[in-house]
Amino acid sequence: MQQAFGESRRYGYRTLLAGATLALLLPTALAAQERVIQVWHTEPNPATKAVMDEIIADFIETHPDVRIEHEAVGWGDLDLKMQAALAAGAPPTLTQAQTYVERSLAAKGMLMPLNDVFDSIGRDDIFDVINFIHTYDDGNNYGISHAVGADTIIIRKDFYREAGLDPDTAPATWDEWLEQLKALTIDSDGDGRMDRYGLGLAGPSFFINEDLYMWVGSNGGRLFDEVGRPTFTEPQVIETLEFWKELNDCCLSPDWLSQSYLDTFANLATGQVASILGWGRGTGYFEQYAPDAVAAGDIAVFDSKPAGPSGEPGKFVTQFDNESWIVFKDADNADVAVEFLEFFYEPANYLKYVESVPTHLLPIRKSIAADPAYLANPAFEKWEDWVQAQLKIIAEDDPRPLLMTQWEDLKLPFTAEIAGSGILADMVTDVVQGIRTPMEAAERAQGRAEELITQLGYRKW
Repeated sequence: MQQAFGESRRYGYRTLLAGATLALLLPTALAAQERVIQVWHTEPNPATKAVMDEIIADFIETHPDVRIEHEAVGWGDLDLKMQAALAAGAPPTLTQAQTYVERSLAAKGMLMPLNDVFDSIGRDDIFDVINFIHTYDDGNNYGISHAVGADTIIIRKDFYREAGLDPDTAPATWDEWLEQLKALTIDSDGDGRMDRYGLGLAGPSFFINEDLYMWVGSNGGRLFDEVGRPTFTEPQVIETLEFWKELNDCCLSPDWLSQSYLDTFANLATGQVASILGWGRGTGYFEQYAPDAVAAGDIAVFDSKPAGPSGEPGKFVTQFDNESWIVFKDADNADVAVEFLEFFYEPANYLKYVESVPTHLLPIRKSIAADPAYLANPAFEKWEDWVQAQLKIIAEDDPRPLLMTQWEDLKLPFTAEIAGSGILADMVTDVVQGIRTPMEAAERAQGRAEELITQLGYRKW
């Protein structure tokens, strides 16, 4: 009896110990089964973040073993964050990225094909330009745009009228634009110092890259030739640098190089500048910070941009905002990220997403763009001119993804490295600060870019 009791007690201890061990290990086991995907996107505004939260929660209802960690990163900061993550060998599972980043990473074999996402939407329901941008020579799709939009010149009509300018007539040439901007640059309080400037620009490298390629393209120029060699010393680029210097000296605030993108919107709202370059998401900012100007109809956009002296009036390059979703193929649970993208583009989910910033996040799905429920959004009536300007530019004026002055640049595998190197921004700032002449700055940038492309193993000339 005593033996039986002892055996029972030992058995009980063993059972208790085993149970305690199981209890300790159970959370670890469950955590090991949990599939985590890390998501970066470029929509930090509260409305879109709330929609992303909702879409993620709905996805997890049918995928209870999945955890999605999403982070909103301003698109001006995303390149630097991505470079750091790649250097550390720790990129996210799923992220939005510029087209040039998608192309660069795809050339290195780092991205998962998203053919299933395109097929789940229906390729005939995707606008042709999106199919074109994301279809590679091997027939695969390594990215898909989350939405589209176009960069425009945003103006204060009241300041144009005060200067005796017609706010409904866009400048056709750089000369016309400069004359307008000079007239808009004034000493408004009579203290002998300029306190309102014709144009506000953002100073960080990312935004200088944006402006440079748009202006070079609008001057009939390019940044790379047929074999990918930089063309920074060609006349069209030199003329662009000369124009930038003249613009800096007459019509930009002295501290523009330290201004952020959001600063430019604040300066337009508060009357420190008369015009900026920007996107449809600015409507919400102006409604909040310049309600009187909005109520008076004095925040407006041009539906064209001026051409340079070597360009053709009426033909211009502006930025096509078509940031891609991309999935890193070697990331844990990359297959789950693809499933999530298919869920994201389902009509009910995607409609909520594009409606979160309706004047900026224009849909890639034809059916959504024609959906009466989508078109009934009151923002389209309130900001009809801004939306129509973008639609007109996208349909008629052939906007291009960032750093691509010509569609052939899609095939260049090194534009992300050029963008992140600071070479283009240094070229511009050297000129506007009077450190180098346009040709000297261009020659220096040309040499640096050629050296970088050679180091990357992409030289073909």
